Amino acid sequence: MTRRQLPQTHARAFNWPCALAVLLGILVVSCHAVSRVKEEESVQVEVRHVGFDQLSNSPVVILQDQEGKKAIPIWVGAFEAQAIALELQGVPPPRPLTHDLMKNILEQVGIGFEKVVVSELKGNTYYARIHLTAAGKPLQVDSRPSDAIALALRFHRPIFVAKGLFDTALAPETREAHPEPTSTKISGVTVQNLTAELAAYFNLQGTDGVLVADSGTETGADHLQRGDVIMAVEGDAVHDVTDFRTKLDKEKDHPATLRVQREGKELSVHLMLTNDEP
Repeated sequence: MTRRQLPQTHARAFNWPCALAVLLGILVVSCHAVSRVKEEESVQVEVRHVGFDQLSNSPVVILQDQEGKKAIPIWVGAFEAQAIALELQGVPPPRPLTHDLMKNILEQVGIGFEKVVVSELKGNTYYARIHLTAAGKPLQVDSRPSDAIALALRFHRPIFVAKGLFDTALAPETREAHPEPTSTKISGVTVQNLTAELAAYFNLQGTDGVLVADSGTETGADHLQRGDVIMAVEGDAVHDVTDFRTKLDKEKDHPATLRVQREGKELSVHLMLTNDEP
């Protein structure tokens, strides 16, 4: 008895991208057909930085208005914080993260990404809406703010916060949350903390050290390069960006010798703090 096969016309007729686009459209329409509420006036913001709030023991994203007068903290998960921080620093992950995959899918099926609005606060939880367009028609999708922000950064689209929420925000210098930075810029060089995924990518045993996300204007083998992992300053191991800055502050009067891992090899690089370095 021969094995029966499905007609080839059936296999060719099924188009996964089209099916996904239809499914997305159905889900969006079903979620928002019941209520069409006029959107509240909103304030455009930008991601000031991603840090770690020691009080809540959780990563936090700081959204600041374009004038820098007010800022609002939104606490997020570790994975989402990593996705946002990597995109801010322009560091490509070893493999596409979930938000990179979602961006690719939306682009492939012809869905336009317009903007993100952090729309309301229920209890201690923020809610956001992602504004899309499909076949020229506007769509809105309910989302966690962290996912919405990670996608907006990848699409280079604006982020807004409902004015009613932002009116309660504090000036940046008076915020109660004091997040530890996950990235910092020193002498034109931007460094960021290592995640477990990045440590595995660079074949490191742990997450100690800092990754050079932007090496500034100086180039050459004797200077820091993007992708370098700084392991120590003057022989003292570096744990994170805060520790790195603290150790460099002790070497202000002379170039600091850094132990760096580059393409699987260790080498020494000298770094001098600029005169205007805080």
